[in-house]
Amino acid sequence: CVIGNPNKYVSAADVDWIWKNRIGPDAPTRDANWNVMDNKNWIMDHIVNNKGTLNYCVRWDSTEKLSKSVASKFQAMLERQYAAWNHWLIGYDCWPYNEIKINIVGFAVKEASLLEWKDDSLGTITVGDLDAEGVPQCDQSCYRFYDNGAGSWSDTSSCKGKPFDISLWPKQGLEGGFGYDWGQEVNLENMLQTIDEEQLTIVSHEIGHGFGLPDFYETADKPNDQWPNCIMMAGSSMTVTDSDGWMLRRVLEHLKPRYKF
Repeated sequence: CVIGNPNKYVSAADVDWIWKNRIGPDAPTRDANWNVMDNKNWIMDHIVNNKGTLNYCVRWDSTEKLSKSVASKFQAMLERQYAAWNHWLIGYDCWPYNEIKINIVGFAVKEASLLEWKDDSLGTITVGDLDAEGVPQCDQSCYRFYDNGAGSWSDTSSCKGKPFDISLWPKQGLEGGFGYDWGQEVNLENMLQTIDEEQLTIVSHEIGHGFGLPDFYETADKPNDQWPNCIMMAGSSMTVTDSDGWMLRRVLEHLKPRYKF
């Protein structure tokens, strides 16, 4: 298995600093840091568990109606974002997946009238199943996740449709976005405006969080002032860069003992 270090754009020392101080087991505990090793439910874990596939639930958090023609673009849009990240994993440390296949398996809405279509041609439609904050969600018996407490993947045998791994949550009027192992909450208007672009900056950034990568807002978040532009440093790059890719490669190197390849 081939691993290595960057020889352009970003230094190996800076990438190693990120692992040590931001995402590895020795990183100081603060809100801006996650210990990647403590969690086995990252997007990478789902990809490996499903042999290169991710199933998505779309949580349509809006009062605006969603057309079938626009909804039909979500799968390809997500596949493009994952391709940008997966570019850095293909051929690295024996990573076996040359593409990440996305399946949209469900749409969740408050009311059926918010979708232009009624059948299950784009996945199971869940109407009126709301979380504690009143946001539509797909049937929770279908949520396939690694339960770190129990030490096993969740039981989805009672799911009437197909299980989902990740949620795409387009929210009307949201400032920016949020991302973690559960999925991506993004500004709905921005997502629809840029739906046909190669990389959607907010969606790709939040996917980065789902891989365990941190934000870079404060001086203390970076190894030095020369830390180069990356999609995880909001506002500095519209696309995934070498520094994003090398951070992701470091994550793979450390999580690889979990996997059988």
